[in-house]
Amino acid sequence: MTRQKLLRHLIDEREMLLCDAMRIIGNRDRAEDVVQDAAMRCLSSKAIGTEIASPRGFLRRIVRNLALDHRRREISERITPLELDDDLLCDRPTAETQLQDRQRLGRLAKGLSALPAREADIIFAHRLRVESQKDIARRYGLSPARINGIIAHTQARLAVYVDASDHKDMAGQVDDKR
Repeated sequence: MTRQKLLRHLIDEREMLLCDAMRIIGNRDRAEDVVQDAAMRCLSSKAIGTEIASPRGFLRRIVRNLALDHRRREISERITPLELDDDLLCDRPTAETQLQDRQRLGRLAKGLSALPAREADIIFAHRLRVESQKDIARRYGLSPARINGIIAHTQARLAVYVDASDHKDMAGQVDDKR
């Protein structure tokens, strides 16, 4: 009798259960598979034997758990190891990547040398010497909020400097090929 009540609730609450499954999975077709799996569980489970206090909550829990299992399985199937015909047979960067990284580091060094002395010292203290912003603020007689602003401004300035150089270099490479 309990199984019949569960199936009746499943049929009556089908749209709500589909919505629950779609929220997790993101696809209506796969959500319908999950609801169908829930119906099969209700029919075949030997654990369902006693009266269930909240059939609606019980069904929602089953659908949620099945949808999460489905999602996990989908994610694990997407993750595949490198195949033999892949270009990268080791995890070391390619020579081209190493060259690009060296060039970017060189541009970053030029950008750091172009900074005012105080800003350069603050960014070095914070990033390289891992000093707290409070300690840096105390040393310069500024508020920690001001130091935070200087750090954020300096990082943004350096990022723009390096990125702008990347775009110039790419344009230069295109011009060189012509």
